[in-house]
Amino acid sequence: MTSRRPDDLRVVNCDELALDQQAQVVDIYAQAFPPELRVPFAELAKPGPGGLLHVAVDGSEPVGFAANMLLGQTGWTFLRYYGISAARRGRGVGQRFWPLLLAALEYAGFPTRIVFEVEDPRDAAADPAEEAVRVARIIFWERCGARLLPVDGYVMPDLAGLAAPEPMRLMAYDAASGSNLPPGLVADLVAALYTCRYGLDGNDPMVLAALGSIGS
Repeated sequence: MTSRRPDDLRVVNCDELALDQQAQVVDIYAQAFPPELRVPFAELAKPGPGGLLHVAVDGSEPVGFAANMLLGQTGWTFLRYYGISAARRGRGVGQRFWPLLLAALEYAGFPTRIVFEVEDPRDAAADPAEEAVRVARIIFWERCGARLLPVDGYVMPDLAGLAAPEPMRLMAYDAASGSNLPPGLVADLVAALYTCRYGLDGNDPMVLAALGSIGS
């Protein structure tokens, strides 16, 4: 499926790209995420009923990507990764990509209620530059219509065996309900992330701590 805008930015499935274009997507992935936050790219690119890898293409050049997976039977999509080419950042590509991605997900039959993780600015208070980057990232997502969820104790399990579990914030995009997600739904999302995405037991201490930190 291809979505087009007058500026020629479009969204395609990664497996529609030529091999040299796919290599460019791998480069964007490495630019956007440090090793400790990356899984093997082949895991993202492998097509399947539960996951999709979409690429933003300007002309013939890949300039961004988004990796998504169905979050069990919750009716939500988990945005695993969303990255923009380093050369294109600050030019509005990320915000132009977002509505095109939502249209592509809807076309593919995926929910357009999206939940995702962002690095917690509070965890970088000793590094003002990094803290500012994290705050700016949250502001970007708020401009896209997403909102922070009231979960202060969410921790992302170690993905690559390269670092300790990392405190994160959860954000959600739901055009229908906006920021008014009831605590019960937030709890369901937290539990589904840990069990469906990370394979943890519902009684794991990490899961229980996150559930216990949900505010109103």
